[in-house]
Amino acid sequence: MRSAMPTEETQRAGRFARLVSEFNLRPDRYVDPSWPAGIWPAPWNDIARFGERGRRVLANALLAAVDVPVDDSGGMRCEFEFAAREGRLALLPREPLLELAELCGLCLHKAWLKSEVTRGVEKALLAEFGAQTLAFVRERTPLFDAVSETLEPVQRYPKLVVQKIRARGGRILLDFAATAGRPVLARMRLKLPRIADVQPAYRLNDAQRDELAELLYLCLIPERLQAWDWLF
Repeated sequence: MRSAMPTEETQRAGRFARLVSEFNLRPDRYVDPSWPAGIWPAPWNDIARFGERGRRVLANALLAAVDVPVDDSGGMRCEFEFAAREGRLALLPREPLLELAELCGLCLHKAWLKSEVTRGVEKALLAEFGAQTLAFVRERTPLFDAVSETLEPVQRYPKLVVQKIRARGGRILLDFAATAGRPVLARMRLKLPRIADVQPAYRLNDAQRDELAELLYLCLIPERLQAWDWLF
């Protein structure tokens, strides 16, 4: 007797379970390289050069460094409850999460980006984010004015402009996901560049959270991260 083909719902459940499992058990697969580089001296700051066992040991040390709570057995506490969409952001693999952080950073500065930025800044933005992404943010995203940032004071330094956009975008995602709890937030911190973690917190109020949720779930994810829309 031929076994029944898995339904779309079953396939999604399997993908979700794998994401949760890797998130809890395999931080070595998603730690951003800036974390070990910013904490340990060479050659210990390059996780990729070690074998699987060594990568796990170093990743677990990083979990301790970001204050993942410890359970009753002394191990790093895991989280398996992801009913809230805020927590599901942390389950995104590192690359799409980084892309989402970049988009958030650009949207934070949308009003400034639509003004007359310098030629050097525009060239740097095009090189780092691409013409398609810049056009999308400038023309197709809603004005995110609940939290609005400017980069006018640093526009003489195009590389710093790009760095600030990425850092602030990652920071606001971390602040948004903070309601998911410490075990989730700590692991999510490791997925994003360390510079986002040291940015000043936005301390979002309810109105700001609601506006950011609309931007994320009704615009950025469906339009730019279509492959991950099912997760939310």
